[in-house]
Amino acid sequence: MAINFKLSPIKEVDPAIDDMTRTWVGWSPEHSPQETFNQNRGVWVLGPRAERERYATFSSEGKIRVVAAIERLETVPAKNPRLRSKQAVVGRVLGAGDPVHDALIGRPVDEHRNPVTYFDDPMEGARTCACGCGGPVPGHRIFLPGHDQRAVHDRITRQWGSTLGFIEWFDAEYAKSGE
Repeated sequence: MAINFKLSPIKEVDPAIDDMTRTWVGWSPEHSPQETFNQNRGVWVLGPRAERERYATFSSEGKIRVVAAIERLETVPAKNPRLRSKQAVVGRVLGAGDPVHDALIGRPVDEHRNPVTYFDDPMEGARTCACGCGGPVPGHRIFLPGHDQRAVHDRITRQWGSTLGFIEWFDAEYAKSGE
C-alpha cells in the first residue's frame, strides 16, 4: 500500500503559526519534486495504518506529481497548545528511473474529499493473509476475516495446550507485576 496526500494549488501560510514554520503549501509545476515534498510532507492527521506504508505520493489535479520512499513518520508538535500534534513523512523523493517512481508518477488518483487516501502499491504484487494460510487479502487488510483469531488461537494451543492453559499462565505471570 501507498499513502497519497492530495494537494491544493499553492497557498501562502503564516510561518509564525504554521507547525513546520513554512511559508507556503500546495503544488505548482514551478516547484521541483524535492521542494514540493519538503513543503507538504506534514502536517497530517495519520492513524496507525500510515506506519505500514512504504511510499508516499503527492497529487494535484487528479494526478500523482511526487513520489517518495517513506523512512518513518515523525510527530510535529502543535504550536498552539490547544491543538494536537500531527505527523509528517520523513523520506526521500524518488526520481525518474526508479521503478516505483516510474510506475506511479502521472497516474490518476481518485478525487476523494479526504486529503489522505491509500492505494495498492504496484510493486508489492498480491498480498497474502498474515496467518500463513496463503489466501489473498485485499487493499489495506492484513488478515482474511477471522484468520487473526485463528492464528492467535493456534499459537496459544501450540505453546500452552489450550486457551485455559494460556489464561492460567498469563494470570500467574502478570499478577506479579500488578502487586
